[in-house]
Amino acid sequence: MKKEISRKFCVAPMMGYTTPYARKLYRILSNKSFLFSEMIATKSLIYSKNRENIIDNDCNNPVALQVGGSDIDELIKASQIAIDYNYDEINLNVGCPSKAVQRGSFGACLMNDKILVKNCIDALQNDKIEATLKCRLGLGRELNYEFFEEFIDEISKTGIKVIYVHARNAILNGISPQANRSIPPLNYVFVKKIKNKFPNITFILNGGIDNLDKAEILLGEFDGVMVGRLIKNNPFILKEVDKKIFKEKNILIDESIINNYFEYIKPKLDFESIFRLLSPLLSIFFSVPNSKIYKSKINDYMKDKKINLIEDLLIKFVSERNLS
Repeated sequence: MKKEISRKFCVAPMMGYTTPYARKLYRILSNKSFLFSEMIATKSLIYSKNRENIIDNDCNNPVALQVGGSDIDELIKASQIAIDYNYDEINLNVGCPSKAVQRGSFGACLMNDKILVKNCIDALQNDKIEATLKCRLGLGRELNYEFFEEFIDEISKTGIKVIYVHARNAILNGISPQANRSIPPLNYVFVKKIKNKFPNITFILNGGIDNLDKAEILLGEFDGVMVGRLIKNNPFILKEVDKKIFKEKNILIDESIINNYFEYIKPKLDFESIFRLLSPLLSIFFSVPNSKIYKSKINDYMKDKKINLIEDLLIKFVSERNLS
């Protein structure tokens, strides 16, 4: 049975970042945010021996499993795996522009074949989990609303209820995936128009949302917002989300919250790299000015797996920088 879930504030899927460990930290910091896995290729999802370490959910709901693929049989299997791991949603990535993804015949290049995308969504759908889509406005350097509307019109025939739109085109050649997050111009107007054209679909806006004040303003015009780099650079921003966006009691970041996360990751040192376990936290050290001494100590402690010293250092850093 599908659940009624708020997607008012979503943390975007980010390759190499929204791991099971990051999602655990994010859930500690926010009870209400809707979380995403990394994009996982369907072949990896089905055949990888390390699948448990890639898609473990550990009750971080509400949460979506994002997949990349276009093979119908694989997508049917992926949907069942998402159900087995207690995900609330399975999301098809039709927005990633990387060359590797294009070679695998998924991601943004699929927007050139709207019939295939429709068939992919049909394959993901069943009565136990929500099947959704994340796409761009279109492909290439020129915006074309007619192309976007025709694409959404075809996908709407599946009965899809939720579509996440990164409000930029994807440029498949000549620029990097990173540049694709900034060089193609934002166009929120296209998303407004499509929302009015298809009122039975919930459209979640992604792209260019770099602070919570902006997110709050945009929620006056859109069904929901999705943010990525803002949270990657400082996950502690999530502690404000439940209060600011959902009008609930603020979560205070104290020593017990930090301890909670470290108690979760410590048993995993035997089979997981310390960098992967700590990566959800490392960005706060590297994005704050004058933190050279912390960076140096973190590097030294990580080499020797001195997890307790890293925990103490993090508590000290958060306290000094008033992140709590």
